Amino acid sequence: MDPPRWSEEELKADRSEALGRFTELRREEGPRTFSRTFDELRPLVENALSVSRDLRQVEGDIFRSDPAIWQVFRYVCGPPISQEDLWTLVEGPKFRRVPAAFADATASAIRDVIDPVRFPWVAAGRDPSAEERSAAILATTVLWSAQMLGTSRRGEASLRQENATAAALAQAGFDLAPSRNAIEVLDELERGTYSRERKVAGAKCDVPARLRDGRLLALECKVSNGPKNGWKRVIREVGGKADGWRQSFGNQVLTAVVLAGVFDLSCLRSAQDNGVILFWEHNLSPLADFVGAAE
Repeated sequence: MDPPRWSEEELKADRSEALGRFTELRREEGPRTFSRTFDELRPLVENALSVSRDLRQVEGDIFRSDPAIWQVFRYVCGPPISQEDLWTLVEGPKFRRVPAAFADATASAIRDVIDPVRFPWVAAGRDPSAEERSAAILATTVLWSAQMLGTSRRGEASLRQENATAAALAQAGFDLAPSRNAIEVLDELERGTYSRERKVAGAKCDVPARLRDGRLLALECKVSNGPKNGWKRVIREVGGKADGWRQSFGNQVLTAVVLAGVFDLSCLRSAQDNGVILFWEHNLSPLADFVGAAE
């Protein structure tokens, strides 16, 4: 059973459908979602300023009293500091809550990079005016809200795609494999089963499935918010993994991608010409049909 290959007109039609759905979703979730996120985060920013005397006393006791508050303080830095960068500066373990032993180091790392644009009074050694404080809280909450919303969108989209892909495989009669061990040999995954995120020959695969004919179908899930991003997601990320999987398993592995969002037509053509099978989140019937027939 050969995997599906789409004509130019079919690619255009599915690309247009995905673009329309992406646009509609962004309209629906835009200002209302941002406003709700802003309202949730603003009290946390206000609290961070209050417990630190408007950032003039960022001390270790703050993080010993509230080990989770470091996530707020990342956004008073200029520019906001990533988790990885802060862990590096602290020279400690990766943490979700600041260990008491690293509270002072966390405070010191943040003090050194407080944003002088939003918080000019810190370097000047004075209290902020009411207007300065209000503006700084507004700017910091907007900055944090935008980051949180972007992260949430990516996470929700990935989970939605993976769930839809799993549902299509289940529809075709595939069972969810109980093991999540790395797949270094094909028989690590039984025929007629699929798995959630799992390493395949050293590279993460979103949804690997073992076809009943013995081949491995490595399914990746990709959402793109623009043509340039689409090239990165499909050609570089999926295409790169496909090359590695072919080196490990030869023609016994098929690489496919479930797409949603915005993609260049030329990107889709290039992926398909290089052996990547294309499916669309808005229509996964072809996926179910293919895996059901590959016996």
